Amino acid sequence: MALDCNDKSESPNPTRPMRVIDLCTGTGCIPLLLHALLAPHFRLEITGVDISPTALILAQKNLEHNLKLGQLAPTAGTDVHFYRADVLGHGSDNSVPSIESILRTQSPKFGGLGISLPDQESECDLLISNPPYISQTEFRNGTTARSVRRFEPKLALVPPHSGSGMEHCMPEDIFYHRILTLAFKLKARLTVLECGDSHQANRVVALHKRLASAESRQFSAEVWPSQEQDLAENGFHATDGSRGVIIRALR
Repeated sequence: MALDCNDKSESPNPTRPMRVIDLCTGTGCIPLLLHALLAPHFRLEITGVDISPTALILAQKNLEHNLKLGQLAPTAGTDVHFYRADVLGHGSDNSVPSIESILRTQSPKFGGLGISLPDQESECDLLISNPPYISQTEFRNGTTARSVRRFEPKLALVPPHSGSGMEHCMPEDIFYHRILTLAFKLKARLTVLECGDSHQANRVVALHKRLASAESRQFSAEVWPSQEQDLAENGFHATDGSRGVIIRALR
């Protein structure tokens, strides 16, 4: 869909591994799946970031467990790293580093990412995130399934209250504003975001268009699935259910 391993035009810089960042990684399922899918085709450097120490412990255990089972290539042990950081960067807990500081100083694979060097090449080939995207109202009024409310931590579901700087965002969309801003800083070639439904996905596309107007590069942004055939073939409801937003930096 978003990355064709057989399409050489999609390959990252051949002089370095493909760089992948998963924000709000949780228990690390996305980085581990991506490594399993992409390792046969690319050299990889995958960084998973989350604010929850419990989630990160589980992510590391999942990595080690799947290595022992042989479900991952042995290189996953050195290709995949998990770090604790505050993606939003405005939390009250000053002991949690910002995402910029982690990517700049603590990720050995990314070599600092050159966030402050805007003239460098893309520092991230794939930025991906399934962030908290449920509103406080929907969490309480029965819209969110009872099983989700009972068994998933609220921290992973509902964004915290935003202080300032994101006045044009709905409260449940604040992670997308932050992640899109990071995507511009990192010069991400491909950004893939999960959204709660088609309405939120369309808001994220509109938000990206507004933020991208200040960028020199050109982008394409689309909601997936949106075509009737894709919806039917992949088991999606026409209006309800999660959607993806796929953003490409165009050459």
